[in-house]
Amino acid sequence: MRGKMIEQIAITINSLTKTYKLYHHHRDRIKELLHPLRKVYHYDFHALSDFNITIGKGEVIGIIGQNGSGKSTLLKILASVVTPSSGSYKCNGRVTALLELGGGFNNETSGIENIYFLGGLQGYTKKEMQQRLQKILEFADIGVYADQPVHKYSSGMYVRLAFSIAINIDPDILIIDEALSVGDIRFQQKCFRKIKEFKEAGKTILFCSHNLSAVRDFCTRAIWLNKGRIVEQGNPIFISDRYNAFMTTNDPVLLEKTTPSIELDRFPEYFKLGEPVSSLSISWDKVDQHDSFGVGGAKIQCVSLYNVLKQSKVYTISGGEPIRLFIQLLATRKIDNPIIAITLNGRSGVPVFRISNHLFNQRLSFEIDIPTIIAADFTFPPIGNGRYTISLGILDITKNTRSEIHWIHDAIILEVSNPDNKYKMGTLLVIEEANIRVVSKFDS
Repeated sequence: MRGKMIEQIAITINSLTKTYKLYHHHRDRIKELLHPLRKVYHYDFHALSDFNITIGKGEVIGIIGQNGSGKSTLLKILASVVTPSSGSYKCNGRVTALLELGGGFNNETSGIENIYFLGGLQGYTKKEMQQRLQKILEFADIGVYADQPVHKYSSGMYVRLAFSIAINIDPDILIIDEALSVGDIRFQQKCFRKIKEFKEAGKTILFCSHNLSAVRDFCTRAIWLNKGRIVEQGNPIFISDRYNAFMTTNDPVLLEKTTPSIELDRFPEYFKLGEPVSSLSISWDKVDQHDSFGVGGAKIQCVSLYNVLKQSKVYTISGGEPIRLFIQLLATRKIDNPIIAITLNGRSGVPVFRISNHLFNQRLSFEIDIPTIIAADFTFPPIGNGRYTISLGILDITKNTRSEIHWIHDAIILEVSNPDNKYKMGTLLVIEEANIRVVSKFDS
């Protein structure tokens, strides 16, 4: 029985402490080293203090806290980049880490040479890395820069290559330290989809981030650190709310552990159909360069998003207005009763809402080699300000079997921007009206 329990443990940390010697001036280090009476000029900074935790296989751990709370130190120790001052830790399985930009890279050699080098550090032979090379380069999508020295890379290229290497080495434990905050939104969404795949495959993930939405959406447990110690751990929604309250008020009482409250309900899927509008001269956006997949039979060629009231193309939305999404496609076979599915993705790739003609019992059909334009009308929900993406596709359901004929990830990048303070609260769903008032007052 004990053996089975051990098999379910990914990481064990016992009394882990990391202390750094800090000096007020650079010369104090030399003075301390050379002083005949060994006078102490430094003071101790405890990045981690008596840290204890057990992480099970398949857990997705979100680590949050202010800068200097010990998050990066913890992850660097687990990645064997930093040696602890005392205590012990054990990782069961292959560990790969995505730490600071370019961590582990040799800046003078090419991206491809770094792929082989970092693979070798993980115990892979050159032949084994050759088998992974194409997948790494395809995911990183850095083009001709793969043959260039990495010191010529932008920060986004660093992250693309580093993340691609980390995931294609097939780790049992994946460690990510805030690196995904760099790069364009499409690549971030692509990374979060891969992290979701790792999660579904039962991999263990440690995710350090200031993006609390990602922690709430992806993690199975959140750990709040402050001054090298665990303040609280548990349900990601509860812990992130507590941490947000502390960051807002700086109230030391919030650093005391409390019993978690019940889980908060996530927002419901929210949509309704709009009214038809007059004909428009459509300005299309091509989608052939975006990530896509499917079994074939039809292909989405381009899309366009319009504000119905303004009858103009939009990339920025206030929320609450009627929207018409145009989709142009071409079928290579006759498809009866296909499904057009549309998903709005939040900042960490989690669906905000989904709609489809199937949900509303609206039948469609596509003829062979005849270009078809679909118009989807709906009222865009009132959601918090920020960047979102729209993914969409053509699906086929026959005999209770679902297949994606053509699906495009992040076809449209959309900014929700509303000057109303209700949209600036950091939430997804915005309540447009509420009545909050005093209903009774007691005399003292």
